[in-house]
Amino acid sequence: MARANPQARQLTEAVALAIFLGPHAYISPTWYQTRPAVPTWSYVTVHAYGTPRLLDDAATATLLDDLVRKHEAGLPEPWDGVLPDDLAANLRAAVVGFELPIDRIEGKLKLGQNRSAADQQGVRDALVASPRAGDQALAAWLRGDHSSLEA
Repeated sequence: MARANPQARQLTEAVALAIFLGPHAYISPTWYQTRPAVPTWSYVTVHAYGTPRLLDDAATATLLDDLVRKHEAGLPEPWDGVLPDDLAANLRAAVVGFELPIDRIEGKLKLGQNRSAADQQGVRDALVASPRAGDQALAAWLRGDHSSLEA
């Protein structure tokens, strides 16, 4: 978190909530056979609660390096991570590293489970046919492909 963020000064004072949003999409009532119907949103989400613990400078540097390495992997031209020492030190000093030990976790799948089989099939068909990336991700989830949630 940016050290300049006011929340950085409150990190260890109370329970924090981290929200992990999985695939989600707008669901049109026109995709249902059952009428009347209204628009809704289908989604997969996890809420994790815990009291953050600050990381020391060395652990924060390792965390940042690991994060960059993970996200640069597979890019056509990955960044080599080379910066002048003084710039790297100044940038790292502007970051507060923390971990969030999880005390409580809640998951929610709102995927039209209350709808008829025909309505659920209409939603799946519309999501598969949609050009929108979010719709495609939710369609993949409904097909059992949960790779979008892998760390």
